[in-house]
Amino acid sequence: MADENRIDLGDITVTDNSDNHEDNPDINEGTTFAIDEDDIKIGDKRAPIIMLFGPPTSGKSMTLVRLARYLRKQGYTVKADPTFKSDNAYKARCDQFHKNLNTTEALQGNALNEFLMVKVINHGTTVCQILEAPGEHYFNPKKPDEVSARNFRPYLTEIIRNLPNRKIWVFITEAEWNVHASVKDSYVARIRGCKHQLLKPTDRVVMLYNKVDQKEELFEDGHLHVSSAENAMKDEYEGLAAVFKNTNPVTSLWRRFNDRFVPFCTGYYTKQVGGKYKYNESEEHYPRLLWAGLMECIKG
Repeated sequence: MADENRIDLGDITVTDNSDNHEDNPDINEGTTFAIDEDDIKIGDKRAPIIMLFGPPTSGKSMTLVRLARYLRKQGYTVKADPTFKSDNAYKARCDQFHKNLNTTEALQGNALNEFLMVKVINHGTTVCQILEAPGEHYFNPKKPDEVSARNFRPYLTEIIRNLPNRKIWVFITEAEWNVHASVKDSYVARIRGCKHQLLKPTDRVVMLYNKVDQKEELFEDGHLHVSSAENAMKDEYEGLAAVFKNTNPVTSLWRRFNDRFVPFCTGYYTKQVGGKYKYNESEEHYPRLLWAGLMECIKG
């Protein structure tokens, strides 16, 4: 059920010509580097930090790439923060990120020891910082019982609990996630734990429904019905909508939920000879709507 106080997305015109492979994998033969998780430095204690929160293969890496490509076209500077880590392995990771922004191949999900801080800059001012981290560090489907918000990795604990920066939590849900229903329930429980134990009053939440192009029933005459997409997400992830329901007796009159729903598609993937996937970016309205939602959170 769409809420007038969430992002007013309306119906989106979509040309759905994707060659949908089963997983929309974040594929690339990137190099794996050993990185010390405890040695992080965030010099900017003011710009909000966007947490791309999602399990492995949910599309975090390609979501960042698609958003970064869009922002560069809009005149923003998007670059990896070279001061986040001091070792040479991290510098190589930064260089690889900048190469990825021009890739025609899908990206491989991060190795377990790879993470990155990306800055979005407009006219010399840092608008926000985006944390790119392995999905297993947020939620591991192979260990679905680990849902406590107290067991994050050291660098995530430092960022979430100790830094004064506002956090914009982008909880990524995947359309047609091919796991047992109990794993989805555990993921919802993980998000619920974050909400109750970690989110501060100044934090904001975006609920991103990724790979929406895989649900053909949400499209009609080239249009994506956003309210139907939101209902589909709630059906797939039972109990998730209730996590961010606004219980304030006053503000709930005009804002039913304390999150912003954004349907998303990173792009279209075609399997090539040799097993690699060619990447064609999605229509521009997807990253535009995501950025609009993020800016509402940043300004709010």
